[in-house]
Amino acid sequence: MIDDSSTAPSSAVASSNIRYATSTDVADMVVVHLESFPGFFLTFLGPGFLKVLYSSILEVPDNISLVLVSDNNKVEGFVVGTLSPEGLYKRLLVKNWFNFALASVLPALRNPSCIPRLLRAFSTPKTAKLKSADCLLMSIGVLPNKIGTGAGRMLVEEFLGLAGQRGANSVSLTTDRDNNDSVNRFYEKTGFKLDRSFVTPEGRQMNEYLFDFAPSS
Repeated sequence: MIDDSSTAPSSAVASSNIRYATSTDVADMVVVHLESFPGFFLTFLGPGFLKVLYSSILEVPDNISLVLVSDNNKVEGFVVGTLSPEGLYKRLLVKNWFNFALASVLPALRNPSCIPRLLRAFSTPKTAKLKSADCLLMSIGVLPNKIGTGAGRMLVEEFLGLAGQRGANSVSLTTDRDNNDSVNRFYEKTGFKLDRSFVTPEGRQMNEYLFDFAPSS
């Protein structure tokens, strides 16, 4: 289990509705993920796999993981990332390989063709420029009824603020390029600049965005 006092950074979260994620939030984060990303690969892998993934991320010392909560402390959104993106998934797999393997059994039985993609997800893809930024925003999601309320923007701005406080020079993220106009516009409005587009081995068209804390004039 995670010792929340040791994993939370010393800098304070500005918003009263946003706090650092803890191990007790993981189940709710998984629910938000499943509702935010229907039809996506990680959603196909199921809640068991997502629970292992997010629990593992929270154990990384340099993670930045936040949840947006309602007045009664219900998790309505989350954002997770890391200040050490290079080799992150490999490190997670090495540390928690048994739990990941166990969580992958049922998805692999349902669709054996997902196995190569799953293995690639835990390696460093040739198309990924993981050294282009020293902080990676890995995942952000809000419940459907929070879309359009500014919840996502609050999470991103809080994440960027903490990343800057903790010494990041830039933050990167990737998102789908096609049929994803609203999400791409969202990142552009929050200060991210399109750095490049690339295609995954599965043929998925992706955009990589960068937020630079010290943009050139």
